[in-house]
Amino acid sequence: MRYWIRALCFGALMMIAGGCAQKSAVPEVPKVRDDLPKVEAIKTLSDMTSVGFEWKMIPSARIEGYLLYRLDPGSRGGKLKRVARIDDRYSSHYVDRGLQPGSLYIYQMSTYTADGYESLQSKPVRVKTAPMVESVSFVRAIANLPERIKLIWRPHQDLRVMGYVIERTTVREPQKWARIALVEDRLSAEYIDKEIKPEEIYVYRVRVKLCNGLVSGPSTAVKAITKPLPKPPVNLTATHDLPRKIHLEWQPSPTPDVVYYKVYRSPFAKAFYTYRAKTDVPYFDDVVNDDGKVYYYKVSAVDKDGLESPITDTPVLGSTLPKPSAPTITAAKTAFNQGIILWEPGDERADRYDVIRTHWEGLTRQERTFANIYGTKFVDKFMKPGVKYTYRVVEIDRNGLKSDPSEPVDLYIETDR
Repeated sequence: MRYWIRALCFGALMMIAGGCAQKSAVPEVPKVRDDLPKVEAIKTLSDMTSVGFEWKMIPSARIEGYLLYRLDPGSRGGKLKRVARIDDRYSSHYVDRGLQPGSLYIYQMSTYTADGYESLQSKPVRVKTAPMVESVSFVRAIANLPERIKLIWRPHQDLRVMGYVIERTTVREPQKWARIALVEDRLSAEYIDKEIKPEEIYVYRVRVKLCNGLVSGPSTAVKAITKPLPKPPVNLTATHDLPRKIHLEWQPSPTPDVVYYKVYRSPFAKAFYTYRAKTDVPYFDDVVNDDGKVYYYKVSAVDKDGLESPITDTPVLGSTLPKPSAPTITAAKTAFNQGIILWEPGDERADRYDVIRTHWEGLTRQERTFANIYGTKFVDKFMKPGVKYTYRVVEIDRNGLKSDPSEPVDLYIETDR
């Protein structure tokens, strides 16, 4: 019990003395006097980054205080460096801080006088700082997740641990490690990395960070690859012969977990493509309320995790069926108070015709349509003498698409005098 009380008192005194003692520049070349009292009975206590000293106090009026020398690990020439001056001969404790964990240091002490003389140095004292704690003993990277990689590890048992430093590199640049996160709290056990690229192979390692700011060496490195994007569909085709509709078809993506497709459309081949629709089948009907309308299309695949493939590189041109060509009126005459009009079809798509008749009654324009005329002849039996009638013919195909009207012709029945 007496030993433990003494050890606790010693540690407390070291902290007080370390805080009160002054470090200052001293002459590099000492003036030694061998009759000055030497420092004896040096005791040490170390942790990872500091060493505490206790020695037998020398209350002699001949000295002012004490000098501390240190030989750092790997120092050239094996020469000790003066690291502290303790400006009180009644001091008997000091703490040397800022050391490297797990390293061997050699110390010597001496006394000094007010006029700059120094005693012979004490016997060398060898002190090894406590080793740095190891990193986590287990770490695992969970791969094949959508746009993320998940790291898990076993929480560290050392109560001095306050968090974990996550480092990352890639197989393409194996030496280019970068710190990407600090996970605070010793009991935390995972990190999800979302700043990643598809199909890139990443390498991770974990360091532990202590409450005093020290960071351990790295854990075992682990690799993971992000889930690849689904492959896009192929062999996209688009129709040109459907009325006010463009039918798209493609071969399904070979990626097994694709759940739907996105259709993109643009009026120009190299313009920006806007999202049009999604479909869970490998085809789509784009309804367009216009005749002869042209669009360019691209398609992508989306998997169950929401990952979207690149859209197809080459756009496909589709168009709605254009209007039929207008017919050409070949003859127009009157006979027996009737109008007779003959015409030729505008193209082979002609199925039937409408004849549009207009005339004026006073200041009012009158229009009448004679619909669904099969054949290329029309007889107007409803003409009034003294009125000029204008006729135009519209061609209609079997889909109900109408051409523009033909060039007009005028007919007139003379009034009886």
